[in-house]
Amino acid sequence: MDKWQEIENRLSGVFGSVKAAAGGHEISLEKQVDKERLIVAVYVDGWIRGEWTRATADGEPEFLQARFWRPYRARPWKLSQYKNLKKAFGKKKADEMTALKTCAFMPYWNTPKSLVRHLKKNFPDLELRDSVPADPLRDCPEISMLPRDADL
Repeated sequence: MDKWQEIENRLSGVFGSVKAAAGGHEISLEKQVDKERLIVAVYVDGWIRGEWTRATADGEPEFLQARFWRPYRARPWKLSQYKNLKKAFGKKKADEMTALKTCAFMPYWNTPKSLVRHLKKNFPDLELRDSVPADPLRDCPEISMLPRDADL
């Protein structure tokens, strides 16, 4: 099984997570509940920062961390206003004003399959890390609630 299929399999259930390295960053892909639906959240170096969502006028991310996130595209003007825009500005300008543009990057994906397609296209050198569930007794031995650790 290749790494892309493994990512999809780990994220296919209700909850799952994958840790990987790509583009000089550690990324964590986690299946989460957002309102009433499941999403795949992408943490870059353990963070999701609001400032990373911004896009330049060309539709490129301002911060390199946003390369892992989903581009959000919207129209500056609604298609229902196209007729009036065409009268006022001409066809060429009206087409530009109603074209889809990348205006932000969202730190989540709707399906694991769309995330894998994006990663495969932009990060072919992605390396999977072992995804081991957190164990508080192993990770923080000084904070243990077991009676055998108490001083008697």
